[in-house]
Amino acid sequence: MRNRQIYQAPYAVRSKQLSGPLSKELRKKYGKRSIRLSLDDSVRIIRGEYKGIDGKITKISVAKGCIAIEGIKKEKLKGEKIDVYIPSSNILITSLNTDDHWRKSKLEGKKPKSTPKETKPEKTKETKPEKTNDTITKKTKTKSKEVKN
Repeated sequence: MRNRQIYQAPYAVRSKQLSGPLSKELRKKYGKRSIRLSLDDSVRIIRGEYKGIDGKITKISVAKGCIAIEGIKKEKLKGEKIDVYIPSSNILITSLNTDDHWRKSKLEGKKPKSTPKETKPEKTKETKPEKTNDTITKKTKTKSKEVKN
């Protein structure tokens, strides 16, 4: 059931699944762990045959769930060079393309967590002067006299 949800998902859902983890510097800066991939993001391959190679994203294949990185090509038998697609789970995002205003606002919306929670000083409530019993007793005495008369 889980594989069906992943591999037969609609196009819009598949595009959301194309995300990658952020580097430690970007995590501290934006307070997020991962983000959706975009063209011109700089990435580092952390797993597989091309491990350790840095480059920019040139193509994103939503159908395959993979990305093509500039400089990584494979030569076919006829001499033609083709892009090598790398799964999005095998990369680490090292720098972001912030040309998109929506993406920039989405990143800056969540701020990094502060390690210790700061305690706010408690405000002391001002006490109002209480009414004295003298005024209350005078009112009751006058009412009681009126009733007697």
